[in-house]
Amino acid sequence: MRDAVVGGKAAPRRVGVRRPKMPERTFLGLSTGRAVILGVVVCALALTLAVPLRTYFSQRSELESVLAERRALENDVEALRIQKSQLDEPSRIAADARERLRFVMPGETPYQVQLPGDYGKTPEELAADSAPTGPWYTDLWNTAVQPQGSDQPAEPTSAPMPVVQPEPVPAPPAPESEGGPVG
Repeated sequence: MRDAVVGGKAAPRRVGVRRPKMPERTFLGLSTGRAVILGVVVCALALTLAVPLRTYFSQRSELESVLAERRALENDVEALRIQKSQLDEPSRIAADARERLRFVMPGETPYQVQLPGDYGKTPEELAADSAPTGPWYTDLWNTAVQPQGSDQPAEPTSAPMPVVQPEPVPAPPAPESEGGPVG
């Protein structure tokens, strides 16, 4: 090591005098550098494990919902099996034929009771309900806009376009035949 030169003379070196050591900074009993490295490693582990853990928990919840749906479908299948076995019985077949198809056994007299105020629409009313109310595109639009299951007719979206008859085109004038030069 070289001696320092001050004012043309060599400055004396201090021998045996040591500088007091600065106390080392610590964090949780570790030096600062080691604490930073430990923090980086912990963050890297957390980020590495975050995606697989999220996937694991989402798949677990999806599995639970699929299992619940499967149990519901199995219950539906069992109910349909019971209904199928009931439909094979001749008494059930006869009851359904009487109820839904209005069949009667030979020798029976069928009656149909009409309750007061329980009148269906006449064929004329049904035809009037299904009659077009405007141009085809307005009816098409109304069927697209009107909610299904709604018996109320949709409000017309626009007034029907007036029908305009085109004016006849006048015939072109006949050429004059005076005998002049043609050219």
